[in-house]
Amino acid sequence: MAVPADELAPDGAPAEDARARPTPDDHRPAGTGTRAAWRWAALFALPYLLLGAAWVASNPPSAAPDENHHLIKALGMGRLDIGEEYDEPLPAGPPLTRRNLSITRLVEVPVELAPDGYACFAFRPAVTADCLPDGSVAEDEDGDGEVVRDTPIGAYPPFTYVGMGLAARAQGSPAAAFYAARVVVLASCLALIVAGAWYLVRDLGPAALVGGFVALTPMALFTSATVTSSGIEITSAVAVAAIAVACLRRPGALSRPGVQLGLAVTGSVLVLSRQMGIVTLAVLLGIVAVARRHELWALVRSPRPAFVASVLILAASSAALVAWELAYDHPVDTGSPVDPAALDDFLARGDLLVKSAVGTFGWLDTPLPVWAVWAWGLLAVVVVGLGLVVGDRRDRAVLATGLAATAATAYGTYAAVFHPVGADSQGRHMLPFFVICPLYAGAVVVERVRAGRAPAALRLLPVVVGLVAGGVQLVALYANGRRYAVGLDGPLAFLGDERWHPPLGGWAAWLTVGGLGALALVATSAAATPEVGAGGTIDAAPPQGGHV
Repeated sequence: MAVPADELAPDGAPAEDARARPTPDDHRPAGTGTRAAWRWAALFALPYLLLGAAWVASNPPSAAPDENHHLIKALGMGRLDIGEEYDEPLPAGPPLTRRNLSITRLVEVPVELAPDGYACFAFRPAVTADCLPDGSVAEDEDGDGEVVRDTPIGAYPPFTYVGMGLAARAQGSPAAAFYAARVVVLASCLALIVAGAWYLVRDLGPAALVGGFVALTPMALFTSATVTSSGIEITSAVAVAAIAVACLRRPGALSRPGVQLGLAVTGSVLVLSRQMGIVTLAVLLGIVAVARRHELWALVRSPRPAFVASVLILAASSAALVAWELAYDHPVDTGSPVDPAALDDFLARGDLLVKSAVGTFGWLDTPLPVWAVWAWGLLAVVVVGLGLVVGDRRDRAVLATGLAATAATAYGTYAAVFHPVGADSQGRHMLPFFVICPLYAGAVVVERVRAGRAPAALRLLPVVVGLVAGGVQLVALYANGRRYAVGLDGPLAFLGDERWHPPLGGWAAWLTVGGLGALALVATSAAATPEVGAGGTIDAAPPQGGHV
């Protein structure tokens, strides 16, 4: 960024205020206008709308980790009822059962919505979804229309379950309740995806979306279409990371009220989604605070209403989360996050963590084909690796911090939570920490291509990313469908042999919708190909046309 001579400090460095203030020649064509940004954000979300809708309908009710228990929690929160604490003595073992009971709550749910028997295929990959009951099989023994059900999800923060519960309680059967709650989750996740994409395109241009296609793995999309708060956690992390990337690449972005409020709103959703959301937000904001410390210090010295409101919003959401954790989340048999005794097991199970981050569906009993996992893994390595290679020292520091935070959190949570009870950690829990890496690396590569400081062949990176990501997303949908239609030991080409059919059109309809989503992903990514040597750089001030 060019800095006028009268804004240099005595040692020749840019003065503190000058670093945060855009100059006229900063208005370069990397970003786009507000209306165009909305169009690109909608185009970016369209594939996930189509693929997500296919996941909502084609994945059988309760075919996700503890989805029946998440539904019970949601049904309670539909009337703001967190349930009663489990008050029986804890058994001596097994360790995982003992742990789950320590965080279990008892919730009253409508008898016609109780999901009894809806996990009939869990951990039984040869059993198809035709084992599902036809409606509720719960018995209303006292005739009051309610039954008490336990949920080991009782300690999860309840805030994001209210909308799911309201939609579920308006239904007449457990299956309909699952589908309705899933629609709420998907709509919430899509809104977060659109928000993150808008900020990214508004400041960095459409080509900067390339990393987003890598960050949103099939597992991220799967969880965004099931009754759980994990999808909201992942997509809110994507939104926060996208805004953070815009702040990191454009001087002055953090000083804009719209950016501050965007970070506050999406960050609050992240904090309130799951227990680790507040840690994820701290990592992302910490990276921004260090890299843009001069802008941040200027905001602290002369706070304006939007900045004060943003700080208060984040403080209130953090306080709500901490209050909940102190009052209700007291699991037994936890360990130290730095316990060296867990290291060998953690390393031995590392491949399971990676696989489940890309795609291990159902109750973690429905794997994505190995070649598809490798394809996505290689794609992530290429994108992040290119960012490390073509980026400067600051870029490498940001990426190294993101990777280190992901690895450290993965080990810390395994050592403290999973190792003491002999369970495996799940990759979807690490995705919120990882998403900044492909998002930031993609932005760096695009900047270098536009500035003519990277090989011209890299302009095709969005095309490659779109082809691989679109193909694997469709394969994931098909592999999951096959498992519930004919079982994992059934025919590979299962259409015509299926024993369970999804609602509203069957397999042909929803695989077609998923196929259209995959094609839309390829088309959108290809359309965002950057121009080689187009001039300008992403590391610039906002384009003309407004400062949001």
